[in-house]
Amino acid sequence: MTFFHHHIITGPIRSRRLGLSLGVNLLPLQNKVCNYDCVYCECGWNTVAEAQPERLPRPEAVEEALDKALTELRQQGVRPDSITFSGNGEPTLHPAFATIVGKVKAWAEKHYPQDTPGLTVISNATRIEVPEVAEALGLCRRVLLKLDAGTPAMYARINQVQKGFRLGTYTQGEAAETYFERLIGNLKAFPHPFMVQTLLFRGEHQGAAIDNTSGREWEAYVEKLLLIRPQGVMLYGLDRETPAKDLQKLSAAELEQKAEDLRHRGLKNISAFF
Repeated sequence: MTFFHHHIITGPIRSRRLGLSLGVNLLPLQNKVCNYDCVYCECGWNTVAEAQPERLPRPEAVEEALDKALTELRQQGVRPDSITFSGNGEPTLHPAFATIVGKVKAWAEKHYPQDTPGLTVISNATRIEVPEVAEALGLCRRVLLKLDAGTPAMYARINQVQKGFRLGTYTQGEAAETYFERLIGNLKAFPHPFMVQTLLFRGEHQGAAIDNTSGREWEAYVEKLLLIRPQGVMLYGLDRETPAKDLQKLSAAELEQKAEDLRHRGLKNISAFF
């Protein structure tokens, strides 16, 4: 069953990684908008080829919805651990993303001046090279940038970059190797602290095997992490129904084994979430 955020503000919910998380959805409430079409995406497959501005929430609407939600939470004596940008696709695709991040941060400080919840952005990292996006991410306490594979072929197979998407940074006709090399370079050069998040799984899609957990694929992934040197790495497994039906969830023991391998390789702040 497809999982959608049907409101601008959702939750708070208890997150495996973020504690009590209040969600901010900057994308349409009826469909997914993303420049990727990941085989495991809880929002299902893409149904649009571009973000239609009139269907995206206006900054004023985000402010109004957030103010209302935070007022109600404060009256209940509840403080979220995180105000989290995720939603129905890639949040940094919103043309006013930077403006909205600043406004959300200001409202969080207004409602909780003594112990302000941190902002979190969960992103596929495709727009971190855009200056205003990078600057906005620098205002956030947690920046979770995804990297699901260490080779261009497996990365493309899992994430299915949408070549025709208007608001991404993918160049039409660009080879997977060139795109992936540029993405890794952008991650390595990103000027703010960030964590890599990776969903580990096995299976197949459209007759092609998918496995980012073993052999050459795992070694290539570790190699990229050692090059990027993120602040930390979050490994997690499948949790909700996936659009590709032949995917297999790793066990808690397998996830922890992968986390321990990364620790042995000298990477810091490694967590596994089953």
